[in-house]
Amino acid sequence: MRPWLPFSALAALAVAQSNTATTTNTPLSSVDSTSITAASSATSSTSTSASKSTITVAADGSGQFSVISAALSYAQNSGYPTVLVKAATYTEALVVQATQAVTVVGETNGSKSYSSNQVTIVNSGTPLTIGLNSVQGISWYNINFVNTGTSTTAKAYAVSLRGTKNAFYNCQMISAGVQPVYSTLGITLIANSYIEGYDKVLTGYLGMYIYNTAITALGSSAILLYNQGYQVGTTFYNSTVVFDTCSLQAKSGTGNTNVYLAAPWGAGSQGIWRGTSMGSFIAPAGIHPSANSADYYGEFANTGAGSYTANSNKRSAYDYALSASQMSSWLIDQVFGNSFSGYSTFSTDWIDADVLASIKSADADQVSSSGTSSVTSSVLSTTVSASGSSSVSSSVSSLASVTTSASATLSSSSGTSTSSASTASGTYVVSTSPAAGEYSNVTAAIAALPNDGQTKTILIRAGTYSEQISITRTGKVILRGDTDFPNDYTKNTVTISFSNGQLTSAGKDEVTPVIYAKKNDNTGLALYNINFQNTYPQTKNTAALAADFYGNNMAAYGCSFVGFQDTLLANKGKQVFSNSYIEGSIDFIWGFSTAYFHQCYIATNTAGACIAAQSRTDASTAGGYVFDSCYVTYTSSYGSTFGQSYLGRPYSNFSIAVYMNSYIDKHINSAGWSVWQTSNPQTSNVLFGEFNNTGPGSWTSSTTRATFATNLTDSQAASYSLSSWIGDTTWLDMDAYNYVPSYSFPTTSTTNPTATTSATVTSVSTTATGNAIWAHPTSGTTPPAGAVLVSAQGTVSGSFSNLTAALASLPSDSSVQSVFIYPGTYTEQVPSVNRAGPVMIIGYQGGNPGQSYSGNQVTITFARGLSVSPLPTGHSDAETATFSTASNKIALYNINIVNSDNLDGAESSYVTLAGSIYGTQIAFYGCYFNGWQDTLLTGSTAGYHYYESSYIGGAIDFIWGYSKAYFKGCTIGAKRASSAMTAQSRASSTAIGGYIFDQCLFTTAPDATVDLTQKVYLGRPYSQYALVVVKNSYLDSLINPSGWKIWSATDPRTGYITFAEFNNSGPGNWENNNASRTAFGYATLLSSDSYSLSSVMDSTSWIDLTYFDSITTPQPSSVSTPGSTSNTTTPVNGSSVYDGITPPAGAYIVSKTSIEGMTTYSYIQDALNALPTSSKVTPTVFIYPGVYTEQLVVNRSGTTIFRGYSNATDDYSQNQVTITYNAGVDTQGDQSNSDSATVYATGNYFQAYNINFDNTYGQQKNIASLGFAVKSSKYASLYACRVTGNQDTLLINGYLFAFKSLIVGSIDFIWGSGSAYFLSSTISPDTDDINITADKRTTNTTQAGFVFDQCKITPYTGTGAMSKISLGRPWNNFARVAYINSYLDSCVEAAGWEQWSSSSPQTDGVLFGEYCNSGPGAATGSRANFSTQLTDASVAQFQLTTFFPITSWINFTYVDVTPFVAGTCSNPVTASTSFAMSSTSSVPLSTTLSTLMSLTSSSSSSVPLTTLYTTKTVTDKETLITSSTLSDVMITSTVYATNDVGSTITPAPVTKTTTAKATTTTSSTIVEVDVTSISTTVVTQDNGLTITPDPVYKTSTLTSTTIISAETTKAGKTSTVQGTVTITTVKTVTPAATTSTIDAGQTITSTISVTPKPSTLTSSTTTTISGSTTTVTSKSASTIYISQTSLKTTTKKVTTTLSCIPTAAAKAKRDILAPRAASLTTVTQYTTFLTYVKTSTVSIPGSTYSSTITVPTTIGSTTTLKPATTTVTATSFKIVTSVYTQPGSTFTSTTTSTQTVGKTTTLKASTSTITSTVGITSTSYKTITAPTATVSSFKTSSVASTTTLPRQTVLVTKSADETVKTTTTLPQTTSTVVKTVTSSEKGVTITVPKAEVTKTTTVKSTVTAFSTAVKTTVWRSPRSRVYDI
Repeated sequence: MRPWLPFSALAALAVAQSNTATTTNTPLSSVDSTSITAASSATSSTSTSASKSTITVAADGSGQFSVISAALSYAQNSGYPTVLVKAATYTEALVVQATQAVTVVGETNGSKSYSSNQVTIVNSGTPLTIGLNSVQGISWYNINFVNTGTSTTAKAYAVSLRGTKNAFYNCQMISAGVQPVYSTLGITLIANSYIEGYDKVLTGYLGMYIYNTAITALGSSAILLYNQGYQVGTTFYNSTVVFDTCSLQAKSGTGNTNVYLAAPWGAGSQGIWRGTSMGSFIAPAGIHPSANSADYYGEFANTGAGSYTANSNKRSAYDYALSASQMSSWLIDQVFGNSFSGYSTFSTDWIDADVLASIKSADADQVSSSGTSSVTSSVLSTTVSASGSSSVSSSVSSLASVTTSASATLSSSSGTSTSSASTASGTYVVSTSPAAGEYSNVTAAIAALPNDGQTKTILIRAGTYSEQISITRTGKVILRGDTDFPNDYTKNTVTISFSNGQLTSAGKDEVTPVIYAKKNDNTGLALYNINFQNTYPQTKNTAALAADFYGNNMAAYGCSFVGFQDTLLANKGKQVFSNSYIEGSIDFIWGFSTAYFHQCYIATNTAGACIAAQSRTDASTAGGYVFDSCYVTYTSSYGSTFGQSYLGRPYSNFSIAVYMNSYIDKHINSAGWSVWQTSNPQTSNVLFGEFNNTGPGSWTSSTTRATFATNLTDSQAASYSLSSWIGDTTWLDMDAYNYVPSYSFPTTSTTNPTATTSATVTSVSTTATGNAIWAHPTSGTTPPAGAVLVSAQGTVSGSFSNLTAALASLPSDSSVQSVFIYPGTYTEQVPSVNRAGPVMIIGYQGGNPGQSYSGNQVTITFARGLSVSPLPTGHSDAETATFSTASNKIALYNINIVNSDNLDGAESSYVTLAGSIYGTQIAFYGCYFNGWQDTLLTGSTAGYHYYESSYIGGAIDFIWGYSKAYFKGCTIGAKRASSAMTAQSRASSTAIGGYIFDQCLFTTAPDATVDLTQKVYLGRPYSQYALVVVKNSYLDSLINPSGWKIWSATDPRTGYITFAEFNNSGPGNWENNNASRTAFGYATLLSSDSYSLSSVMDSTSWIDLTYFDSITTPQPSSVSTPGSTSNTTTPVNGSSVYDGITPPAGAYIVSKTSIEGMTTYSYIQDALNALPTSSKVTPTVFIYPGVYTEQLVVNRSGTTIFRGYSNATDDYSQNQVTITYNAGVDTQGDQSNSDSATVYATGNYFQAYNINFDNTYGQQKNIASLGFAVKSSKYASLYACRVTGNQDTLLINGYLFAFKSLIVGSIDFIWGSGSAYFLSSTISPDTDDINITADKRTTNTTQAGFVFDQCKITPYTGTGAMSKISLGRPWNNFARVAYINSYLDSCVEAAGWEQWSSSSPQTDGVLFGEYCNSGPGAATGSRANFSTQLTDASVAQFQLTTFFPITSWINFTYVDVTPFVAGTCSNPVTASTSFAMSSTSSVPLSTTLSTLMSLTSSSSSSVPLTTLYTTKTVTDKETLITSSTLSDVMITSTVYATNDVGSTITPAPVTKTTTAKATTTTSSTIVEVDVTSISTTVVTQDNGLTITPDPVYKTSTLTSTTIISAETTKAGKTSTVQGTVTITTVKTVTPAATTSTIDAGQTITSTISVTPKPSTLTSSTTTTISGSTTTVTSKSASTIYISQTSLKTTTKKVTTTLSCIPTAAAKAKRDILAPRAASLTTVTQYTTFLTYVKTSTVSIPGSTYSSTITVPTTIGSTTTLKPATTTVTATSFKIVTSVYTQPGSTFTSTTTSTQTVGKTTTLKASTSTITSTVGITSTSYKTITAPTATVSSFKTSSVASTTTLPRQTVLVTKSADETVKTTTTLPQTTSTVVKTVTSSEKGVTITVPKAEVTKTTTVKSTVTAFSTAVKTTVWRSPRSRVYDI
């Protein structure tokens, strides 16, 4: 047996935990490897030289642990600062799973050099992973990390890092592959070490300092540093790595050359090399050619053939020779202090003191040798504002919150400090499981703050804290909640709640708030990401405040305030609330202060209430509330009575409340504002203002607002900006203030007339009539009267085939003419529109004309460019334009204009204009311009142009020219970095020209191929009088912080320019980049808008203002290419081949057998039960090979991931994990079909990878047997999965995406009312003469149905030949199914589709579509007449990003097949065509010209086309189509027209009667009752004692053998269960048998409390129930749980609808209340014990300690069965002292843990030995005392309950149905009497009476808890063909 800690060590630990040790950067010499060398494997634990604060690891078992991972976990969780690792090679993948600081020291041969290391961690995965953001202070000495992979191209991490204060000393990191050292976010020091890899040796988001380290790359042209910066909120942080005194040399024998010092992985790459030796293998250029101006590299005092000095003439332009004066910026404290937010620290006390001294000495020598003093450089950490959409690898998790708690590498021996280690830095830490020096509640932390006037920060860890807090101290206080998403209050992890309500008539409002802050010193208060909730139920005339703020300079960022009446009291002083959530009922924002609410979510939860109630005593008193850019709406509890709530009412006659730039929802009454009372209105001097709001509740021209409300003007509204209203803003955190919120305002929608693809074209003529009028078009689908028509190839009677011909036909007079263009792509360069009269050109589209470009279906495209380097003589840019104008008064609606030449920018200095616009009064509405350089030319120097709701995309100066142009609601999309969007020119300051952008979006173009973050400029001056104004717009993250740029360095042209901005938003706006904008020096931030439309245009009579006032500023998420709501081509860059055999970090492991070093669950349901309930985390269940017979309902909120073990992740046929169940439901009965589903996804998001979902019920008629189902409104995605069943195999009522998967079944085996997209999947019927699909859309406009894209339809393997397979039948008349680019086997019948039944065909209105399919079953000649052969236009509705409203829930990381794009089918299948297609074929990424849209299609809706570009062969293709199909198309038109008006054509010889095999639905819809799952929790509550024996006594060593369902096992090894103050050794044996060996050992130092985990467990608080003690032994191994219990109070809430008009008594409570005296503050002390099980803690009086061991019998292999029912009435231990034979395995436990020697042997499974040792144990413990143990030590211990050792310990797993929980109360000093009763068959009861000592526990009340077992039977509503909602 392994030696364990002696009693003296435990006592020392207790003392250490009761006092906060002072942490120092002690050098390694204090605990160097000699202490390890001295350690021996002697049997006595006293022989080891390990100190009392260390844990020893030895592979041979001579230490406390034999694996590093278990030791490290125990050390972190138990407060041990050091882990000593003895010499050996450890083959483990070490994952750091806790955050506490610890030092790991490897044994050496006496030298500290890495060459003397004797500890190596090797693994083919990643030897070391630190994956937690909050890890702080892990230090590693003398350890080798070696990745044993052999591939030189694959990623092969030796270490993967995250978190702050990581340090490696004298270590080696070696890999034969790529990226041996990988780091996400954090800071790391590597010193005196060796790093080796093939390429990209140091990769990631690095904040790293590398000192005196040898680094080499093995590949030629390899890269040493490959890093990029990262964006935190609106600030972008560079990734900086400094190489100090390093050696960069080729490895002996490699011969590789041209190794680059660095290359940017992305923007913000920084590398500094100082005092470093560089070998000749370093590339002369130094830096890789991919570097650019967004990166920074520097060298100083380097030497060698590869240094800058030796290659200065060849060095990269981005590699700078630094001077000594610049080096102070690259000192170690500066590098770490300016690193990523949340990880940075200027402190160096965590660094080894010897190493730090060496670094400082080396740096000083480098500088002094240069003879130059150092000064500060500003280069180090460039932090510039940008949006949160920075392009970052998807593998990088979100940034963690700032955690500033200090922790040192090694503990001081002093231990005399009396406060948190973090106190010195001003940060206090609060945690629900506090470590040493932390606080268990916020009240305690606040009480600990000194009243010294200094700023103090309290960091609150995730959890819910039930308390009222009061802050009154002198000095600023910062409360910061732990979060990964500082801009999203919905993801806050910290909640402070309390329940307190008082009648308003009592005048006690201010005793109710959860947080009360009164500060009169003006130092302020800052709150970050905390939820404050008053849970008092809604009660009439009762105030229940969440917060009360009294004082100046108070701010809340990302917080939440929830209550009912009077939620938030903004009492007195000045307060700012940004990006926060405020919810309540009556007057829920009220008070007397001056408050500013910015980007807040204001939610009313009760109808008929008012939001704001502000009061001022008189007109001269400061005060008032401003709501700027807020979302004013209602909650789900509000009800459906809208228009009954109000923005506010006057709490006094001088009340002020202003809403501006906000969204006002429909719950607000049209009057907007209410009087105080009917008898006392208080409105005579109020200012209730509104300005620039949107939404159905906002003030419009048709709104009848209250007479005392004010519609503010621009100048009036300016008085309510932040600085104008608050005054000084320097106290605000502007970064947090300007975070882009997680929500966005709803887009104002307008109901569009239903578009059809068949236009009425009767009696048209190609001759213009001159009857057109200059007015807004009334339709987008019907030509206006007298219009000249254009259709592709002239297919519409009387139309022209191109726009050029149509324009040429117009008369040369002053009449108004119109041209209407039908859908299609027209390849032509249109001559300039030049006639005397006005011209209106209208493109066909289904929406409102001119309102949006996204639905455009008409594209004019041409490819022509011109090289302008130099511009050829006699040529001009304008000659390249696709569309031009030359005359006046021209308007275009919904036309795409594209120059397709050089769209990718491959040719530089090459202009490609889409539009050349000369003339005046030219307007474009809902148009789309796309090109590269110079896309849109506004050419007329005296012209006026107008662009509304249009898109302009390009790369270089793509909006340029001389005209005066006004852009309203447009989207400006950029494609190229370092370029300007505009280039405007005027001849003088009085010239007409200039650009005004109003409510526009400046963002990255959808077709951009590079990351443009902070790399694009709004404009540059084409002349020195350029004028560009951007106002009311959204500036995305691509905008450079400077905003604008000069023309060139030699010709700036800035003399008289006007570059101005006003009231813009977004990460690129002025306010977010004030310093850079100011530094540019030539732009202006306007204080008011002086560029209105009417003031800048010659007139507005020629402008169509139909939608002007209703336009909302486009947002980045709304950007799309015409023809879709988003990018029609889904970007596919993933791979379906990946590592499928390694569980992700933090995964919940399911395995049929136990796995060494892992916590495992035997059943998937057990793992599901263990998952966190929070939707803010995304757990993964990793399932090892096997068949799991379970029926699962995955119902947790958030995302849940199932991953099946697979070494062929792209091939479902090689899946090794099957979830199977045998269940069937009668479809003619009243049970829900979903009841039979093997897996039913009812949670929000579900993902499954490489898993088979099987239902084995069989093929019984009218029996549904589902393999998988997804509930309505939920999302599920399957990747390489298999779903099998019989009838109704796959139910889709929500949203499903299936990729490379297999679906098998019989009747209607893919069915439902939801949306499913099958990509590259196989659909296999296993029975002939059935229908594959049965779709049921709710309406004909519902976005639902099934799409099969690049799929294979073929019989299931082994089922034989089939010939009567139908692609589908309609479950109702709105069914919608499409097969696209798929292979249809000969099993598909000629008709393709079938009716629902002969008596109820249900085919009217269905859309059964096919497009570009292949195979013998794809022939269309005999298709059912209700099916549709889709065209390029009509198939576009099934494109992935159009079909699904959002696709963010699809994980494209593992998708490597591109979804289809409309127009890519050049050879559609005809009646006589059949050919084979591989099931693995995919649609190419590039798009081609779409085929001609059939205008005679019977489709009831028109779907937009993708923007497509032609090639030179298009004309030939169009000619062929026209000549071969035109006549047929016109004939077909007649047939489809008849079908459109409702006639049903049923061809007798073709139609099948499917009644016999069909399932018919009744006319009624039966809604399934939601399933309510009530888990049974059985709680055991014990009041026990922890017995600490005196070390002078010896006792026998006992071994407890336990097998549980969640276990860590190793054959023949010993496992130990560790408690907070009790330590136990536990051994798990092989399934075959177990032997318990008893040896004499040292005196036991601790006690363990262990209870079994059966399925149903009943326990009482006494030791005996019904007079007997019984332990029921299960037939197989059960799970043992050790946990704690606590009480939880649940308060019911009562909802009451309150009137907005209070009584006079209610008004009385509004008097200004005196603040609460500080003496009223209650400070509550808590003692919190750590447990691995989420339970409640209950303290029970008495002196009896009870715990239970259930002894199961193991038969055969070691598996965990479903929990058996066990009744436990008392606690018992089974004590083993001798050996005799008994059936089954031995499971023993003892109150002591001993150290023994000898080896473990194995007995046969049929026998085991149990021997009682009552007498010996009893005598030993009776006289034990613990003189050095104290109660205080255990109160402050970070481990207050039983701790499970990760490596040799059986890890506790919660079972599916029960939890056993144990409370341990720690005494001050105790003696022990142990009575043991032995039974060979039954459990033994041990009663341990409490010693007569003084009890000092703080829990003084008696608490009684009950055990409850609840069984719930869920009945489902009857149904016939049951349909799940």
